[in-house]
Amino acid sequence: MNLRIREKILAVCLEKIKQKGDAVQVSFYAFFANKNDDPVLLMNVARWWIEKHQLNHFEKATKIYAMVKSIEGEPLGKTTAYKGFNHLTFSVSDLDRSIAFYSELLGFSGEVRWATGAYLSYGNCWLCLSLGNVSSSQDYTHVAFSFDAAAMWHITQKDGFPSVTQWQKNTSEGDSLYLEDPDGHKLELHSGSLTTRLESLRKAPYDELEWLAE
Repeated sequence: MNLRIREKILAVCLEKIKQKGDAVQVSFYAFFANKNDDPVLLMNVARWWIEKHQLNHFEKATKIYAMVKSIEGEPLGKTTAYKGFNHLTFSVSDLDRSIAFYSELLGFSGEVRWATGAYLSYGNCWLCLSLGNVSSSQDYTHVAFSFDAAAMWHITQKDGFPSVTQWQKNTSEGDSLYLEDPDGHKLELHSGSLTTRLESLRKAPYDELEWLAE
């Protein structure tokens, strides 16, 4: 399922359940504005709802939430082997220093280490640190991790934070911290999601913004 509509369906279902309880029902029209600007996507959702799963016009929001949550981003009406992001590898010059940065400052969990590397985890993120020559990017290329605002504030209060380079100030939707790790890899700690970013662009679009076909 397309990531944007998947997150929209999950968010709408959760909101309706929160407001009206587990018995509340939804139609696939609930995920689109009255004046729909994406008829292709609406038809894809309708086919998924009616043809693929033969659902009633109204179904319990809890049922739809569970169904959509389980399909992990599989495109509507398409067959794909893509399951999403797998893992991230950073070359590092000092393994102990990098493990300390990601574990002690950012709160990653250590899994294993060996002579030339280590595996860490954070939520569903698998991070590999690989000892070797480092040539960090000098452009805008960076990696963003999901952190809520409270977690970011807690990081800024740690003793080691004042020595960390902040490579940019936040000017976009959602709270963000832009940090460099000890080898200069650019990181972003971000509280938003693709859904919240796209919603913000509907209200305040970037210059020459174009909505791509689904």
